[in-house]
Amino acid sequence: MGKSRKKFELEYKRRIVQEYLSGTKSAKEIADAEGLDPGQIYNWKTQLENQRRVDRIEEIQTTEGVSFEQARKIRELEEELMAAKEKIADQALAIDLLKKIQPNSAYEKKSSGYIAMKRELDRSKGRAK
Repeated sequence: MGKSRKKFELEYKRRIVQEYLSGTKSAKEIADAEGLDPGQIYNWKTQLENQRRVDRIEEIQTTEGVSFEQARKIRELEEELMAAKEKIADQALAIDLLKKIQPNSAYEKKSSGYIAMKRELDRSKGRAK
């Protein structure tokens, strides 16, 4: 006879995935401690992410009164915006780190020149008014 499939409660899945996402333990460490296969944790993570997307689409449909397709598009745009914000934050951090590593770099001199030029332009525009 084949192996019977084990059913897991939603809260249990969420707790395991949250523990994995916290970064304190690897999927293998959690799986070994819980008697699971590491692949199961990855599958649960994907399932929970997909369910969260569907829930958000349904929430948009209800609150905004739009069609499923429009709500799905709004959700996609929200995800794109979030990814762009994360990328901007990473780039800003990298720029700040580079400035600290090389305080007299050409980049800093160039940006300082830009700032000075912008201030000068703002002053000259103020006089023309």
